[in-house]
Amino acid sequence: MLARADELGLATLAQARGIVFGTTLTRGQVEESGEMRRIAAADAAMIVPGLELKWAGHRPSPEGFDFQDADFMLRFAEERGQAVRGHALVWHEALPPWFARAPRDAAGMRALLERHIRTVAGRYAGRMQSWDVVNEPVEPWDRRADGLRDTPFLRALGPGYIDLAFHLAREADPAARLVLNEYGLELATPEQEARRVAVLALLRGMVRRGVPVQALGIQAHLGAAARGFEPSVLRDFIRAVAGLGLEVYVTELDVTDRGLPPDVAARDAAVARSYRAFLDAALAEPALRLVTLWGISDRYTWMNDSRFARREDGLPVRAHPYDDSFGRKPAWYAIAEAFRAAPMR
Repeated sequence: MLARADELGLATLAQARGIVFGTTLTRGQVEESGEMRRIAAADAAMIVPGLELKWAGHRPSPEGFDFQDADFMLRFAEERGQAVRGHALVWHEALPPWFARAPRDAAGMRALLERHIRTVAGRYAGRMQSWDVVNEPVEPWDRRADGLRDTPFLRALGPGYIDLAFHLAREADPAARLVLNEYGLELATPEQEARRVAVLALLRGMVRRGVPVQALGIQAHLGAAARGFEPSVLRDFIRAVAGLGLEVYVTELDVTDRGLPPDVAARDAAVARSYRAFLDAALAEPALRLVTLWGISDRYTWMNDSRFARREDGLPVRAHPYDDSFGRKPAWYAIAEAFRAAPMR
């Protein structure tokens, strides 16, 4: 007898359409909550360690690495037959305090990046489905002609730091898919159009230069109260990326209810509609191969601590497929239905 749709986990529904589905998770959540372990087992084919593979999570000193937490997360996933994504090898945030005193000259920064990527990606070679090699490299409002973000890596090494990071990652791990990860790519607004233009220009140059980039990660931090989502704009952008020979991943999907009225039912319905509208558009494109959430339960959400995502009335956000008591919300069913409706890969 066939299982009903609501008896199947999200990973199973996604896999039936040739899509990998997963969620971010941290060691603290795993150790604290049996319910989080249950949800992860039921719904995720992939785990993305949320803290443990960022610089601040395993670089206690310029000379040292501490992989205890990262190793824990790899074992947790692998013991359950789940794939793992690495996030992130190069990012201008989540850096340890000592980074403020790190070398800012080209030779010193290059040596720092080389050691970091070779050590981290090399340690987990053959065990990662993919790596976010460079995270959030674009910021059109920094007013550079190339649209790149003004970061310590850019200031020391120039735009070539991106190519360098990808080549180092490929040398360290020949098997992992190598991803450029960026936010603010889904809305039909002037700001996000500028970001899409900059991302496409960056990717075209990388492909032309033979840089081993294989996928673009669209973070997809959505707002249920936001205006400007047009499915055709997102689909056209995904097609443009696919035209470069690249895959597309949705890497950090969530929906804040900031700006919505307090009523829980109304908020949950609006959040669910946002998930469904975005996924219907993205999944219609065959280049979209992977979807991961940036939080699966409201019990453990980053949004309540973010001035950009938390509610202005002080109420806890209801952003994720499970509520803070680990019950399924309308968002869960919206995601499930989007996978059921998606074309086969």
